Amino acid sequence: MNLYTSKDQNYFSNARTEIQPFLPEKNWGAASVLEIGCAEGFTLAWLKKIGYCSWSAGIDPYVNVDLFQRGIDYFSNTDIEKNISEISIDAVDLILCLDVLEHLVNPWQTLQLLTKFLKPGGRIIISLPNVRNYHVVADLAIRGEFKYTESGIMDQTHLRFFTKASAITMIEGAELKVIECRATESDRWQKKLMKFLGLEELTAKQFIFVAEHF
Repeated sequence: MNLYTSKDQNYFSNARTEIQPFLPEKNWGAASVLEIGCAEGFTLAWLKKIGYCSWSAGIDPYVNVDLFQRGIDYFSNTDIEKNISEISIDAVDLILCLDVLEHLVNPWQTLQLLTKFLKPGGRIIISLPNVRNYHVVADLAIRGEFKYTESGIMDQTHLRFFTKASAITMIEGAELKVIECRATESDRWQKKLMKFLGLEELTAKQFIFVAEHF
């Protein structure tokens, strides 16, 4: 059985509302959004509900529900690593790659190809797990273990692993400029302290990057 499709259904059924602070203000209400790995479309439906976008599109090879009933305007079950040329849409204001690139064989090339779907000045929001987290580092350096889990940083479906620096290198290698980077749950006092001490990356489980196409 495919490890990805055998995941608990809750893995696919949550809107990623934590991206709201990163949404570009300039297109609010009229934005066009493309989500790669949209799962069951909850994030795109939420963006419509809050009035952020007027048009949305989703790409996901594993979806078996009717996303059009959730207000999504375009959907394709294309495998973007194999058939990205089959995606037929105009350039959009915003692309979402939320916990997607780490599942791909060649995320560097895929990200480069995705930029053609961005308008000039368009933005992309990317979330990636942080393999430099102290739990992973301790398991490797002290215990000599590199253990996969059902979810999280060491999710058994992850094919690629990134630190903050290597993620930025990948993003900027795709003719994108990183304009914001923030660890998730960064409002917690423990993480604020670690950031102040210059140790933010050791406690971060995930980073969200906002990049602009130039």
